[in-house]
Amino acid sequence: MRHFKLLPLSLLMLGLHTTVQAEHINLPTLSVEGVAGEATPYMQPSIPVGSPDTGDLLKRLPGANINRNGPLTSVAQYRGLFGDRVNVLVDGIKINSAGPNAMDTPLSYIPVSRLQDIALYRGIAPVRSGMETMGGTIIASSKKAAFTYSDEMEFHGNANAGYGENGDKHNASLLASIANNTHRFHIASSIERGNDNLEFDGGDILPSQHERDTFGTGYAFQNGAQYLTLQAEHHDTGKTGTPALPMDIIYATGEHYSGLFKNAFDNGGEISAKFSYQDADHKMANYILRTPPANQRHAISDVQSHGFGLAYSISGWTVGFDADQANHNANIYDPNNAAFLVQNFNNVERDRYSVFGEKEFTLNEWKFETGLRYTRVEMDAGTVNSTMMMPPAVTLRDNFNNANREQDEHLVDLVFNASYALSTQLDIIVGLARKERAPSYQERYLWLPLESTAGLADGNNYIGNIGLDSEVAYQTEVGFDWHTPRTGFSPHIFYHHINDYIQGTPSTNMAANMLSAMMAPTKPVPLQFNNVDAKLYGIDANWFVALSNQWQLDGTISYVRGKRRDTSDNLYRLAPLTARTMLSYNQTKWTIGLEAQTVASQHKISAENHEQKTSGYTLFNFSGSFQPTQNVTLIAGVNNLFNRDYENHLGGYNRISDNPDIAQGDRLPGLGRSAYLGVNVDW
Repeated sequence: MRHFKLLPLSLLMLGLHTTVQAEHINLPTLSVEGVAGEATPYMQPSIPVGSPDTGDLLKRLPGANINRNGPLTSVAQYRGLFGDRVNVLVDGIKINSAGPNAMDTPLSYIPVSRLQDIALYRGIAPVRSGMETMGGTIIASSKKAAFTYSDEMEFHGNANAGYGENGDKHNASLLASIANNTHRFHIASSIERGNDNLEFDGGDILPSQHERDTFGTGYAFQNGAQYLTLQAEHHDTGKTGTPALPMDIIYATGEHYSGLFKNAFDNGGEISAKFSYQDADHKMANYILRTPPANQRHAISDVQSHGFGLAYSISGWTVGFDADQANHNANIYDPNNAAFLVQNFNNVERDRYSVFGEKEFTLNEWKFETGLRYTRVEMDAGTVNSTMMMPPAVTLRDNFNNANREQDEHLVDLVFNASYALSTQLDIIVGLARKERAPSYQERYLWLPLESTAGLADGNNYIGNIGLDSEVAYQTEVGFDWHTPRTGFSPHIFYHHINDYIQGTPSTNMAANMLSAMMAPTKPVPLQFNNVDAKLYGIDANWFVALSNQWQLDGTISYVRGKRRDTSDNLYRLAPLTARTMLSYNQTKWTIGLEAQTVASQHKISAENHEQKTSGYTLFNFSGSFQPTQNVTLIAGVNNLFNRDYENHLGGYNRISDNPDIAQGDRLPGLGRSAYLGVNVDW
């Protein structure tokens, strides 16, 4: 059987662990003997991209993108759904943001230098992939040690270092392990510094420096029938700018622990159990990395969470139970007035308990995957207080404290995926699903008109709604996968019909409107999270053509359209039509590539979110890699080769009042020309 690598379009950055010609990218395999062309989940390896943000790799997958609020603050988006609608897992566990504005997004917990690969379940995510998967499931996996093939202990490792001139970025990471065929131990660490603000063709983006350190250790055991892994991770993000948000990161630090046990039985069945625990703290401020405003504020928040899962698989069946619990707190202070306090969120609980069953089978040459999941979401919040004694603030506080804050939701997910090989070169894919999502804690329990909105970054004040209903999405998908020994093309068409979609609409709460006008008189009427009706539809595809044994052309294209069904408005912050095309030339020890990233204008914008239009643009990126020895790889590249001035529609708006290069409220510009280089060493 011959296999070819299915290359997502933007593989301009080819600094990988090259070993042999035409095997330099470890991506989903494309079979020419009728096997389904795309692996599950669809995977993108870790590729140096001149950026510290793992989200820059995610957006190279078909249908995926990121909402960027800072150099480390990227919110995952898939087919127009983003934030809490997307199930993002890091090393198989759910990471909760400690900050109520998602400055420490799940992807920020794993730097590019320590990333092994990032994957998504393309299309409709199966129920086994997690709870609340309306926007799909994304899995980021860190580099880990490997077992060896003998009883003798061996020492192995990986080290890499890089430099990017735009922002004076430095990074380095180390993975060291000792292992045999039964046991493996590893330690891993990384350090990153972005010492200067990022530049564009016209000036600087303020503030956009960053700093982040990580450390991890782990142990694993296997004996044929049993497998056990334990992992502990510490992260420490220091002063990092988030120019699209009202505050910057001062620190985001904490630990998370996880474990997985599997046991295979003689009857072919397998049982697996997993656990996780997280404890994280976060501080943010509007006066340390940016010019202090008249009303200086800082906020301290935290999250504690733990989770457990149990599953059993046999004969195509998988049944299981999942549970997780999270507790959030956030308080706002005035550094010049010790008596000032706002309890933004107090003892907010969001607990989930879920059971699921899934069956994979073949009937008349059709391959089916069917699943059912039931999830109970229990939410509650403690009473709140504030030293603000203005009558509207007192009214909002008392109304919130006197309300029934304990809310339970019952979610039912149904999934039906099928594929059929029409020939050895053509597979058809069909999917149907019903998915549900309960409100986030910000959407439900934000009692003051503030911007604590999990990274929406539209500049509006919001107020929550305790009585929100859960979102219900009916999803359909049709696609095909055409593959020959030298070409491949896999387009998917999708449609999401969503009832009770949670969207900010103009507030009718008079106390909230009065307080917002008092605190921010230049802002429009605040928005309240309410249930509306919506739909999203579009197409995404990936393709490649092997022009010769050395030359290859590949790409992706993604388009999504999002609209309200109850009004004529559009949905907020959706990626415009985007295409990535790359031409690469590969030799045994070196490779070069030229990538074109083409983005259309976006005029289908949300009026209620006061969203701004953006123009289209094309960027060119160039990169190359060289392998002087089997264990050493050198990489170099230039992003935005011609220093194009452009605005990323998902990049947010400038919140800084005194940046001479960008007006406050204007869209943040995209990065200018950015050269980088790096080295990777295995032993």
